[in-house]
Amino acid sequence: MDSAPAGSSREDLVRIRRKGLIEFEISRCPDAPNREIAQACRTSISAVSAIREESVEPPAGHPDERRFASSG
Repeated sequence: MDSAPAGSSREDLVRIRRKGLIEFEISRCPDAPNREIAQACRTSISAVSAIREESVEPPAGHPDERRFASSG
């Protein structure tokens, strides 16, 4: 929360905190199903799924990695 930009709204702070909590739970127990993490964080399964997908990077040399590298 200390790293939140100055002047962040209450809603922004809630989103930052929720995302951090979900990321923590995923890192703590990466094999846990999204449902279990959602229950622990008191959030939706789709929120957990979205955060999990954000944090997944394609392996080196994977076709998706080359596509993203060339689009930037």
